Amino acid sequence: MSVLMLVLGGSCGAVARHSLGVLMLRREKHAFPFGTLFINLLGSLLLGVLSGLGFGGNWYLLLGDGFCGAFTTFSTFSLETVQLLRGHARRKAVLYLAVSLVFGVLLFAAGDQAGRLLRR
Repeated sequence: MSVLMLVLGGSCGAVARHSLGVLMLRREKHAFPFGTLFINLLGSLLLGVLSGLGFGGNWYLLLGDGFCGAFTTFSTFSLETVQLLRGHARRKAVLYLAVSLVFGVLLFAAGDQAGRLLRR
């Protein structure tokens, strides 16, 4: 049952990430990876809410590890950072790193707090 929940959540998360990424790429005209940044920050917020709500067991496997794990992407974040560096866009690369890490943690914490308030 655990593996099924993980596979189901991961499949949905991957489809959601791809669909949102395609939608954002159609509108994106910048050399900055706004699509991946938005998806990763949204995923951090969602995972924080799940944490704050106290999801565990199969629900966490479905929504946390499964959906959020497949929705967010460290590998694409890494690739885009290296591409910015290779393209001599060092300031953009540093900004991307800083915003992703700082706001990812802040949004997780905000989501966790919101989930705890909703749980009361």
